[in-house]
Amino acid sequence: MTLHPAYPPFPFDQFSTLLRRHFSIAIASRYLTSKPLSMIDRAVFGTALLVLSMWACQSEKKPADQQKNASAASITYPYEKPDSAFGFAGCDKALYKADSAGSFELFYGTYRVQVKEPTGSTPGQQITIVIDSTGTPLQLPPLDEGGYFQGKWGNHFFVDLGTAPDVRRLNVYKEENGALYQVFQTEYLPHEAPVVASTGSLWFYGPIAEADMEEKPVCPDAEQWRKDGLRIGYGQRRLYDMRQRMYVRKSEYTCVPMQ
Repeated sequence: MTLHPAYPPFPFDQFSTLLRRHFSIAIASRYLTSKPLSMIDRAVFGTALLVLSMWACQSEKKPADQQKNASAASITYPYEKPDSAFGFAGCDKALYKADSAGSFELFYGTYRVQVKEPTGSTPGQQITIVIDSTGTPLQLPPLDEGGYFQGKWGNHFFVDLGTAPDVRRLNVYKEENGALYQVFQTEYLPHEAPVVASTGSLWFYGPIAEADMEEKPVCPDAEQWRKDGLRIGYGQRRLYDMRQRMYVRKSEYTCVPMQ
């Protein structure tokens, strides 16, 4: 990788010394002789100010390519980050390892999740869950709309489906006795991402029709959303208790912008 050479430090001390020496003589001459500064003095002074301002701009605004390349050069592969929070808020933390091809692994202690990024026109990631105690690999079935790993809690794994900006789908898988089962599927509003509580409940907002709400929520930004060409959508607070396998709809609502 080729980086642009960094700008050398400007010799401000030496340059300012020369300026002070020159202009102290010029100013002293002006007061002793009551004569204005000569055209040469004025030209030198103006040139000096121009050079200083141009160099300051160059020093502060490096080329975009240089900044980009410098940032890329700071990461070496394989990349590793311990105690990494991955997926929805509240998910288990893991040791994150990535390679330069875009694939990565998450080491949870009891499980290892291998994720390969999509190639070509195939949507979604290839997700494999490995049970560390036995080395058994459990690969998620291919999904037509593509699946994207969104973390785990205990022996439950979250996979986000599709790329829709307004309403998305979520599959929850559970590992039990060396096998992987889909135990829950739902729609949710990505405007407010799901959260996993320490009690083992997955909290999220599911879409709901305005007519089905018990009480319409206050939506202070609705007028601005309409001006921006968006429509108003509504969500209902819901939870899935992973321990009890219980699904609950709450009487709590929110409004969100939709395309």
